[in-house]
Amino acid sequence: MSAGNLGLLQATDRNGALVGWHDIRHWPVTVGRSLQADMVLDDSHVAAEHLRIDRSPEGEVLVQVLDTVNGVALNRAQHGRDTQFTWPPGETLTLGRLKLGLRLAEEPVVAEEPLPHFPWRTVGWTALAVAGMLALVVGQSWLTLTEPSQLARQLPGLVAVVVMAVAVWAGLWALATKLFTHRLQFWRHVRIACTSSLAIQFVSTLAGMLAFMFSLESLARFELPLVLLGTAAAIYVHLTVIVPQRRRGLAGLVAGVAVLGIVAMLGTNWLQNKRLSNKLYMSTLYPPSLRMAPAVPVTQFLDEAGAIRQRLDERLKDREPDSDTPEDPDVD
Repeated sequence: MSAGNLGLLQATDRNGALVGWHDIRHWPVTVGRSLQADMVLDDSHVAAEHLRIDRSPEGEVLVQVLDTVNGVALNRAQHGRDTQFTWPPGETLTLGRLKLGLRLAEEPVVAEEPLPHFPWRTVGWTALAVAGMLALVVGQSWLTLTEPSQLARQLPGLVAVVVMAVAVWAGLWALATKLFTHRLQFWRHVRIACTSSLAIQFVSTLAGMLAFMFSLESLARFELPLVLLGTAAAIYVHLTVIVPQRRRGLAGLVAGVAVLGIVAMLGTNWLQNKRLSNKLYMSTLYPPSLRMAPAVPVTQFLDEAGAIRQRLDERLKDREPDSDTPEDPDVD
């Protein structure tokens, strides 16, 4: 049956790039790699005649899976050879490594989108994120300097290093985004880098403050795993810009790598120092007025200090050379 243009089939790759289309002028329509198919696809995972698309008298779109090994996927449902199913409007089919979309002639056309104007809001957020990153680095440098006058001499070089580091980091991610999505997205990666750095520093500072306030030393001792988790979250956000269709898989991959990294780090600390943490004490002290935990009695403090001294003495004793071992006469 022919009745003008009845619809449009569009095939896209995993990154959403259009790789083929077909104007539907009759029903049914066959899709496959064969030149006898109505819509020819260039994918080795697609059969010669992969599927047939037809319309029922009630107007439903019916898909008949033909002689194929890989079948057809609709959402999470897999349909094998010689099966038939209804194709709901607005959904896409997966065959091989391609996605197939259908637009019928009777479907309403989406309203025209206005051309984008200058993104003042995006520029504002970017400038705010960069300014916050610079303020963080300058503030940390000021706290570590013994003479505040040194900051004025080091400020130009410090700002240049920070800007260069952010530009290189965001530039590499932007290059990967350009390769996969054909869009640069440089300033978006700049915002992600600066915002994630601020968030990681905030979480680290909050953990140290809570450790000081409530005597939760473990929060301060395990600061590095928190930083690693924050870095993994930032990398995940960068990756979702490159491959937005694979968020769940990327989340599992990044989480798995982060967990393995933390386990390896804790195991290394245990093998080297016989403890999981690489810190013996809190490196930052806050004003005493922030303390919420009750004061430790003097006797308890002395007992704990004595236990620490005993452990240190035992460790030093283990490291001393054995007196029964004869010295090498050749050693001067």
